[in-house]
Amino acid sequence: MVEGGSGILHGMANIMFDASRERVDIKSESNVLEHTLLDESVELTNLPLGLLQHITEDFADARQIGRGGFGIVYKGDLQNGSVAVKRLLNSHTIEEESFYREATFLISVKHKNIVRLLGYCANTESKAMINPEPGETPKFIFAEIRERLLCFEYINKGSLDKYLADELRGLKWHTRYQIIKGICSGLEYLHKEKGIIHRDLKPANILLDDLMVPKITDFGISKLLDGVTHIVTSNSAISLGYCAPEFIKHGQVSIKSDIFSLGVIITELVTGCKGNLDIQNVLRRWRYRWNKSVNYPLFGYQQVTKCIEIALKCLLDSPKKRPKISDIVSMLNALENTNEHINNVGDSLVGPISPYPWELLEFDRLELNFPFEINKPIPCSLQLTNITNDYVAFDVEMTGSLQYCIELEKCVVPPRSKCNIMVTLQAQKRAPHATVCKDEFFIMRCVSVNEGLGAEDINIDMFNEESGKEVDEVTLKVVVITELLVN
Repeated sequence: MVEGGSGILHGMANIMFDASRERVDIKSESNVLEHTLLDESVELTNLPLGLLQHITEDFADARQIGRGGFGIVYKGDLQNGSVAVKRLLNSHTIEEESFYREATFLISVKHKNIVRLLGYCANTESKAMINPEPGETPKFIFAEIRERLLCFEYINKGSLDKYLADELRGLKWHTRYQIIKGICSGLEYLHKEKGIIHRDLKPANILLDDLMVPKITDFGISKLLDGVTHIVTSNSAISLGYCAPEFIKHGQVSIKSDIFSLGVIITELVTGCKGNLDIQNVLRRWRYRWNKSVNYPLFGYQQVTKCIEIALKCLLDSPKKRPKISDIVSMLNALENTNEHINNVGDSLVGPISPYPWELLEFDRLELNFPFEINKPIPCSLQLTNITNDYVAFDVEMTGSLQYCIELEKCVVPPRSKCNIMVTLQAQKRAPHATVCKDEFFIMRCVSVNEGLGAEDINIDMFNEESGKEVDEVTLKVVVITELLVN
């Protein structure tokens, strides 16, 4: 800041030395930016602030499409396309170093799974301001007003978090698998080719284009490794649901921190949630969906299994035990090149997929749906089929806080026969809260038993590991549908 004399006219308080107000040929500059957008070989450019103000309607709230740790993102419209303009927040633009560091390494980042930087803007203007001192003649100071902006390609489909769903709905498996591969490819490029730690890898920072190709974005809190294997940071602008335990405990960040985040993302893409991975139930749910669809992915079983295996390794507490991103990419590539057949399925894409070896009972549904009505019990039927040549005993448990009545909690199902269960949600005076419903599950434990046993012979010890028999534990989600309520 520079102080001015007291003789300066009061009107100078409004004087602006503003580079953005210089005459800018908006049409010409828009054409340059549009050419950069359409031709990836064009070098990045320093964009005038006036152009970015024009295409975002002076950073109007209605143009805001995202907010990250370092700034707010606006959509800017050109004559033949759109761009995303990231306006860095003032708290992070006081020092130019942050901006130039980000702009410098982003300029060199070019990969199909990384959002492309089209240009940047570093604008500084001076503003005369009154700085009154009590009892003295007012003085004028000239304050620097800095604008630091980055202009990226606009990705039409939005962020990945809007597309996450469980196995029974949402994106098809092939699409999810291609997204996983794309994210891994982009992260390998950042780690190996550019030495960049993302530090905030999460679905909200992965964008999808019209072909559902993933593109990693938001390097606002990224760091260059500069030859070191890890750094310690006090930066709190990291999403806790995706950050590694060593960051939570010690503030330590490394490329293995990104690997942990990747493990959470893969888990969400495979299952729709961050919870514990039960590989048998995950595969059961995917098989159920595949059998309901016309086409079945030839290597779906192997791909789901491999992705779960990778996710579990990524989520290990010890950073040293987590795989490198290059190892993960190699595992996925090896799977692509294999000629092995899916267990129990063969080469055919037609016909139902046979049950997996551990499955003892087949279910006609894998969710219990209760269309809620106030003060009314809501029934839901479930049909089981014994798909083995053995007698199968089962025991049912309901988790959560809601009350249920179960007809046939225990039973022995003869070989190749069916059994019906009725689960009734007890009458409730008010609709349950959504967070309550998330904890509601129907759990059935199944085990092969000898002929002659009845329901009265079933006990908890039969389902323990000590019994020496393989137990199939099936988890069904409980869905309480409250949208049908009339206010």
